[in-house]
Amino acid sequence: MKLSLHWLKRYVDLPESPEELDRIVTGTGLEMEGIEDRKARFDGIVVGHVVTCEKHPKADKLSICTVDSGSGTATVICGAPNVAAGQKVPFATEGAWMHTLGFRIEKKAIRGIESSGMICSAKELGLNDDHSGIMVLPDHAQTGTPIAEHLGMTDVIFDIGITPNRGDALSHVGIARDLAAVLSRELRIPEPLSAATVTREHVRVTIKAPTLCPRYSAAIIRGITLGASPAWLKNAVESVGMRSINTVVDITNFVMMEIGQPMHAFDLSALAGPSITVRDARPGEGFVTLDGKSHVLPPSAVLICDDEKPVAIGGIMGGANSEIRAGTTDILLESAYFNPSSIRKTAKLLGVSTESSYRFERATDPERTMWALRRAIDLIIETSGGLCTGTADVYPHPDPARVIDLRLRTMDSLLGISIDRVRATEILRALGCTVIEGVDVLSCTAPTFRSDLEREVDLIEEVARIHGYDNIPTPARMEISTEEQYDDEAFLSELRSAALSLGMDEMVSSSLVQHAHAQLPGEHAVVSVLNPVSADRPSLRTSLLPSMLEAADRNIRVGVQSMRLFEIGSIFSAQPSELENPKHHEGFQFAFAITGLAQTREWFGESRPYDFFDLKGFVHSLLEKLRMETRVRFSSDAKNALSKYSWRLKQRAVPAVASWKFQDTC
Repeated sequence: MKLSLHWLKRYVDLPESPEELDRIVTGTGLEMEGIEDRKARFDGIVVGHVVTCEKHPKADKLSICTVDSGSGTATVICGAPNVAAGQKVPFATEGAWMHTLGFRIEKKAIRGIESSGMICSAKELGLNDDHSGIMVLPDHAQTGTPIAEHLGMTDVIFDIGITPNRGDALSHVGIARDLAAVLSRELRIPEPLSAATVTREHVRVTIKAPTLCPRYSAAIIRGITLGASPAWLKNAVESVGMRSINTVVDITNFVMMEIGQPMHAFDLSALAGPSITVRDARPGEGFVTLDGKSHVLPPSAVLICDDEKPVAIGGIMGGANSEIRAGTTDILLESAYFNPSSIRKTAKLLGVSTESSYRFERATDPERTMWALRRAIDLIIETSGGLCTGTADVYPHPDPARVIDLRLRTMDSLLGISIDRVRATEILRALGCTVIEGVDVLSCTAPTFRSDLEREVDLIEEVARIHGYDNIPTPARMEISTEEQYDDEAFLSELRSAALSLGMDEMVSSSLVQHAHAQLPGEHAVVSVLNPVSADRPSLRTSLLPSMLEAADRNIRVGVQSMRLFEIGSIFSAQPSELENPKHHEGFQFAFAITGLAQTREWFGESRPYDFFDLKGFVHSLLEKLRMETRVRFSSDAKNALSKYSWRLKQRAVPAVASWKFQDTC
């Protein structure tokens, strides 16, 4: 976003050095992407007075001029057809660098006559594209005055990168607020005239989509005289990269860049009655915007309508059917707050990005719509005349205040330094927070223009950036633990590698199982979830074996005869506690199963199914790879519910599935 130094100085006293201001702005956490000193573009160019002008004896289209630069006279060869004696002109003296043309003015001979300097056109100065002749200045221009001062081009323009969470910084007042807080200086925000809110004419506003448009403010101004903007207004909007159009449009842009509230003006004569309805777009509804493009609106779009038709896509762009035109005398002025998500979606789907949508996407201030409306009314009446005949403000559901407690000890602990309570309070109040001081707590009400302030840590960040990150000292000594950390995943990874090296295939099953399967081991209470993904699997598994046997059964049914499966996963159980609710325990379990043929039929031998000794060999090999004691006790419990389940599975599927758990008795 572009900022004007002259504009910023309306709201806060600032240092003269652009470099110093760059340092301060960067220190507040905003990124300075570029600085343009416009005065430097015109170094060596002054208001000159053409004393004499004669035809060049060796060229019909050239003139020999004597130009007074205020510090002496110079002979200049000029080829412009409109140059004449007595004119005041922009004069580039010898040594001046022409930024637009890319060369330095030097003394040189043209057709045998030496020329020292250059009389400039508007295009050569980079002001516009007029290259039909030299730029002729008014007669009252003072000879020798630097041309930058005469043209009012002494501003410094800053280009600042704004992060998505800092919508409040997309205005001159927003940046001035941060600077005032850092410099401990007064922030001067102009107060609109109260007379501007006097209502003589009823403006009916109906919000049918309060979620998309929580607040809508409007005003009617009659009897304006539309025309070119005065110099101060034109210079202001053009300094930040906008094109000056007319007084009304320029004022809406001025207020947007001043306070961050986008606005729009409708030609009242093009509206069906002085009434506005805010609604969401209907499926497939189309609209033609100011740029003449036709759009099919998405469901996220909010439409501003009169009694008969849509007249604007809320927060993005007005319609061609109600734009301000030459001859417009009565206008309806809009100042609203739109849902950021809605504007972001609509702008992306339509492929339209405007200065208004850019701000609404990042959240504007819902409490500033009437301030912006009154401010615009004052400036329009000042520049275009007219009379405000009515206002309206509809805000059905104001947002509740966000109160955040800032514990001073927490702030000191997080920042590593102790910031005085008085300083912290001053910073937060300077940023717009309402602060109530407690014993060890500052109770802060976040301002509505700071939608990003939601938690205690957000306030701590604000105090830190205004206090200055450079003022937080770096510790001279830092303690770093070099103790080797235990890796919870290391053993599981080694176990998985060992199982894979033995030719096993890893399977992964869901933690949610049938309630009956969760009860099979019968060792722990079952944990059931309140909102399961599937109604037939409402419980968390207490063992991996039911899922493994189920997977083996499914594979046998589809013709897979031999399998070596393993799984490493979490199991869950509920354990009674002194509290009303049981404690839930989660642990890891490793299980594997083998089924089918250990050896297929070959010329040298018959086929052989897996047996107990194959299982025992797998266990010993696995423990040996893990470098564990290989004293293993094998046990079988025919009364166990899981054993019975496995037995039923063996009766149903051939060849049989064999699976055992092992327990290390070391």
